[in-house]
Amino acid sequence: MTQYAILANPGHNRIYFSYALCIAQQELTAVLGARGVEPQYTQASCEGLPPAVYFQTPEPLCEDALQAVRTCSFFYALFEVHEGGLLRPADVPEFHTFPEDLCHILRYTGKTNEQFTRLMVNLACSACKTPAATKKLLDPMCGKGTTLYEGMVRGMDVIGIEHNAQWVQETQTFLVRYLKEGRFKHQLTRERRSAPGGKKLAEFIQLQTAARKEDYLAKQYQSVSLAHADTRSTAQLLRRNSCDLLACDLPYGVQHASRQGAQGAQLSRSPLELLLEALPGWFDVLKARAAAVLSFNVFTLSWQEAAQALEQNGFQVLSQSPYTGYQHRVDQAINRDLIVAVKPAG
Repeated sequence: MTQYAILANPGHNRIYFSYALCIAQQELTAVLGARGVEPQYTQASCEGLPPAVYFQTPEPLCEDALQAVRTCSFFYALFEVHEGGLLRPADVPEFHTFPEDLCHILRYTGKTNEQFTRLMVNLACSACKTPAATKKLLDPMCGKGTTLYEGMVRGMDVIGIEHNAQWVQETQTFLVRYLKEGRFKHQLTRERRSAPGGKKLAEFIQLQTAARKEDYLAKQYQSVSLAHADTRSTAQLLRRNSCDLLACDLPYGVQHASRQGAQGAQLSRSPLELLLEALPGWFDVLKARAAAVLSFNVFTLSWQEAAQALEQNGFQVLSQSPYTGYQHRVDQAINRDLIVAVKPAG
C-alpha cells in the first residue's frame, strides 16, 4: 500500500475550513473513483503537520490520478508518507490552462467561495460520462461568473446565463481586462437573440480566447458565452444536448433572490419555484449522461425537495456516497448543501 497525506488549503475562509476536512474525503473518493481508484482513509497523522487528509492506495497513483488529486478543492500539497512518519513531497502535475488567480481576483458581497465552486465542478466532472474531450460547462444563474472562471481555468468551454444586466456588464469588463492585462489573445463579439415574433430574448457576449498564443493562432479556442437573459429561457437560448456539465448556486434567499414577485413589487425568495420552472430547459440542453450539481440553502430548500424536483423533470439523483453528505454552515442565515444528478442515457 502507498500512503499519502494531502495538506489542506489554508485559503478556505475560517467557517468553511472547519467543515472542509469532513467533506474532503467524499470529494476525493468521487474524483479518484472516476479514474478507477478507491482510496482508503486512515487515522494516521504526522507530528507537526497542519490539517491534512490521510489515505492509501494499493498502487502508487499514476500521473492522471495525481493530477486529479490536485484539482480537489482542499488541495494544497501532497506527500507520500513513509515509515517513521517521514514525508516525501509528491510531484503533482499542473491541471490548469488559465492561471488560477482568475477565480480569486474579483471580490463582491455574496460571492460563492471559490473552493466550494471547485468542489461543485469536481463532482460534476466525476459524475459526467459524456465522451467529449473538451467539456462544455453551463451555469444557468452565473451571477458575476465564479463558476465560469473555474471552468476556464480547467480548460473548458463555458456558458453563463444571468438576468442582472449590471452583473453581466461587470463580468464582461473584468474578463476583458484580465485577458488584456495577461496578454491573452481574444476576440469579443455581441449578438442579440429574439424569440418568435421578434421579442428580445437575450443579449449574448461571446469571447474566443486561449491561454497560449500558439493555441489561439491554431484556432484551438476556449469559448466563453455570457447571456443577459432569464434562466427559464435556457432551452430557447442554447442548442439541445449541447452541454456536458451544469453547476449552479441557487439563490439563498439572503443576498440574492430568485426573481421578481408576481406583482413586481418585491423579490421572490423561493428557489423551489424557480427550480421547477427552469429545470425543463436545463434538462433539454444537457447531453445524455451529463451531470448537474446544484447548491442551495437548506433553510429555504431541502435536499428532498430538490431531489423530487429533479426526478420529476427526468434527472436521476445520485443519492449515495460520495455524492451526498456535503451540508455545512456558511453563516447564521445559511446552511449550504448540494445535490448531484445525471441525465440518463437514451
